[in-house]
Amino acid sequence: MKKNINIFVYGSLREGFYNYDKYLKGKITSIRQAKIDDMIIYHMPYKGYPAMFNGDGTVYGEIIEIIPDIYDDVISAMDVMEGFISENNPKNEYDKKIIEVQDLDSGKKEQCYTYYYNHTIDDKFEKEAIFIDHGNWAKYMIESK
Repeated sequence: MKKNINIFVYGSLREGFYNYDKYLKGKITSIRQAKIDDMIIYHMPYKGYPAMFNGDGTVYGEIIEIIPDIYDDVISAMDVMEGFISENNPKNEYDKKIIEVQDLDSGKKEQCYTYYYNHTIDDKFEKEAIFIDHGNWAKYMIESK
């Protein structure tokens, strides 16, 4: 039996946000606060969600453990929502990769899937995306209401 890889979410899939309710609510066994280093995050007001990719910073989010029996279905639905077509496809809106994530409570590190934004295909990104220096999109969204 294969071991399912947990997911690191940092945007609208976080608990309390719209895509969590649509894609994850009732389909997970745990949520843990977490961070990843060597990443940066932006808010894209023209899209209403964040972009994360490699950079000199830390991004905060959650490690999500999906119910094993429905894991493949949940991941497939998330792939569609994230615009992930296939690995390294230049048309992906987000690329799905495995990264090292640190659980904020235990301090332990684990490998998780996450979705990196492919900002090279976004004409508006350079002019309109807003850098979030503290690395927490959920906090940014709450504070900017």
